Parts: sequence; structure tokens; C-alpha cells
Amino acid sequence: MPPTRLENALNDGRFAVTSELGPPKHADASAVTEKAEILGPVCDAVNITDNQTAQSRMAPLAAGRIALDAGAEPVLQLTVRDRNRLALTSDLLGASALGLHNTLAMSGDPVHIGNHPDATVVNDIDTLGLLRLQDSLRGGTFANDDAEDLAGPPPHLHIGATAHPMADDPDVEISKIRAKIEAGADFFQTQLCYMPDRLEAFLAQLRDADLPRWPRILVGVGPFKHLRMAEHMRDKVWGVEVPDALIDRMKDATDQGEEGKKICIEVIERLTELDGVAGCHVMAVAWEESIPEILERAGVR
Repeated sequence: MPPTRLENALNDGRFAVTSELGPPKHADASAVTEKAEILGPVCDAVNITDNQTAQSRMAPLAAGRIALDAGAEPVLQLTVRDRNRLALTSDLLGASALGLHNTLAMSGDPVHIGNHPDATVVNDIDTLGLLRLQDSLRGGTFANDDAEDLAGPPPHLHIGATAHPMADDPDVEISKIRAKIEAGADFFQTQLCYMPDRLEAFLAQLRDADLPRWPRILVGVGPFKHLRMAEHMRDKVWGVEVPDALIDRMKDATDQGEEGKKICIEVIERLTELDGVAGCHVMAVAWEESIPEILERAGVR
């Protein structure tokens, strides 16, 4: 089976670009199609989120196929929060059969913040277990005690995992990255990063670590639509640090949306200069139409 667009970009050493598409909280496919038509032409792949913020949404398997039909190559997010290994295996086999080959293993947002706060959390396996499960499947065996052979062709899976370069303890994070590589991860995506200098320091430490191979890291970036969004990112979103200087720029801007785009563009430009960064993962929730312009102005599309 041929490589995915994202695989080709990473294998060729191009600065890869991924983005994010949140399925709707209803059954209208056009909501997915409209976003996919914006993002598909400018992105190597587009993450299809899995009940993000623990809100019930259209299944990523269905939304991913709709996005693919609309011209966007999906990265299927899979959380261990909602499904056990039996259901995850079924989804992965079905995804590959439908032409969805890129994945991202995640734990999932806490159930208590969502619209079914009393739902039972599954967590039958953890994210490392999900990576191993996928690696086993693409090798032709089920991830059970008997290492049972699949009865036919294995799925084509390009396996993604998360990384957190802004972690307080870089050594702990590097050990997690090592474990994920050993479990089968092919690429990594990060949370939003507004501190490229700190990222550069992390990459230097990563270079000194004894890793099986260099991790292909797509660094999270995103525009602030307005000051409230910048402050929300700073105060409410796990893993995101927004420097005071950027908050001040948003406060002083006559056009906050334009200033937010400029900040995002500057971060992307800086990322293209950092040795070891494979690309960027652009997140612009409810502002997807800004992404083609941002990528063009940053010189990566």
C-alpha cells in the first residue's frame, strides 16, 4: 500500500503541515466537508478529533471518511478513554479499510468536563498500549496473549503520538518519547507552542539522549482570534504557556485578529529554522478559514 501524504512529506524531509478538524455535535456531514475543503489543499493531513473536550460528537471514523472524500487526508485521533482494546482494534481495521491510515494515540480529555460527566471511563489500556496494539496489527497479529495472526492483509497504519516539549521536567518527557518510539510511534504532535527558544533548548537535550531514532515532531501552533482567546490559552489550557509579551501585543493591537495571525506566522517562521522540527500542527478552532492565509504568509505553502 502506498505511503500517505503525511508519510511522504516526512520521508522527503519537507516541512510538513497538519491541522485539526473537530467533528460536529450533530449528524450533518456538510459541517465536516466545509472544513475539509478549506484545510485539505494546504495541509499534508488533518486531525479528526475524538470527542474533544469530552463532548459527544460525530464518530471520527465517519468524519474521517467524509473529510477524505472532500480532499483532506485524515489523522484519526483515538482515545483510550472511551473504548477498550476490542473496539479500538475494530476501529483501526475499519479505518484502514476506509482509507484512513494516519492515527494519533491519546488518553482523552477528562470526562467530568464534558456533556456526559457521569459516563464510565474505559482506560482498558493506556496510550503506550494503544501504540503497541497498532504496531502489532500492522505487523499482522492481534495484540492478544496468543499474538494471533490476522486472517488476511494487515492494516496500513502510520502511527502518531503526542509529545510535550514544554514539560517542566525535560528528562521525564524524553523518557516518554523514547518509550513511545519503542512502542511503534512514527511521528509526534505537540500542544500549542509560543516559546520557540524553549523548544530549541528541548531539542538540544533530545539530541543528547540515546533514542532509537530521531522523533519526527510536528509542533503545535495557532492564531489568537482576540485577546480573550490568548488569555484563555494562558489560564485554562493544559500544557500551553503564553508569554506576557504576547498578551501585551494583543492588548495593544488595533486589530487583534491580525495581530494573532502575525504571532502565529512568526512562530512558524521560527520553527522552519530549527534543526529537528519536522513541521507544524496548526490549530485554529472555529477559525479554520485563517489557516491558508497564515501558511502562505509564513512561506510554508
